[in-house]
Amino acid sequence: MKRLTREQQKSVIQQWKRAAPALARVRREELAAWKYDATVVDALLDIGAKAPLKEEEPSGLVEMQKWFMKLARKQGLLPAVREASAGYGSERSVPARSDEARRLVHYNSASLPPGSKLAIFCSVKCPGKLILDTYDLVQHLRDTGVTVIGGFHSPMEQECLRILLRSPHPVIWCLARGLFHRIPAKPVDCRAAVAEGRLTIISPFPDTVRQAKTKTAIVRNRLVADMATAVVVAHAAPGSKLETLCRDLLAAPKPLYTFDHTANAALINAGAHSITPETDWKRILAQKIA
Repeated sequence: MKRLTREQQKSVIQQWKRAAPALARVRREELAAWKYDATVVDALLDIGAKAPLKEEEPSGLVEMQKWFMKLARKQGLLPAVREASAGYGSERSVPARSDEARRLVHYNSASLPPGSKLAIFCSVKCPGKLILDTYDLVQHLRDTGVTVIGGFHSPMEQECLRILLRSPHPVIWCLARGLFHRIPAKPVDCRAAVAEGRLTIISPFPDTVRQAKTKTAIVRNRLVADMATAVVVAHAAPGSKLETLCRDLLAAPKPLYTFDHTANAALINAGAHSITPETDWKRILAQKIA
């Protein structure tokens, strides 16, 4: 391909500058004319849920950077904080540039924010109406300062985490794998929340468990439910592992709440409480720890 001259490059740039406002206007008009369709939303969420979630492949540059940092630490040029990994008897080095050392911990009750906690779960596939209801609920929980704990794995759960991190109140993220080597920036950017001490990331698994699997997710979800005073399930797909967990919690019994919707009829009939605008979460949580 022939390389553009400087004048041609300037001409292309000017064309894009003129076209950008027109394209933005067309996009705004498309969004303004778009009508909400629950079927389309469900389909998009399903596509997102099926997309593989893999860690970035290591490159030679990254490995070289790690080697230089290791050498710098040995020579005393880079400060490090050492933290005991509760339950496993080993230590791991954590960068001292933030509060990561205190916020990346193996599960230990002493490492969690004090007070009662509300767990949130949602299946990968969730009806459109329940998506909107969950948005409203999580915004309310964020504004009222309820401490929320969850696995934040499904697309709807990730949206919950994104909303909750826009507040100064504590949030607990329990992983279905070993602890991250770095604070994640996607699909939800957690770096600021961890550095400021608003997000605690915990794991019941050793660092050798690098990927979340069905078995580890089951263990993680039960741990989250055990640590919570009450549990909210926006939707549990029929026949799913989450529905099995819900039935176990109701038999325990553990306070379980869900939205009064036809998709949640099985949970409501099994004894789950209906979520209403009048539901007083702080009173519910206070009663359980009183």
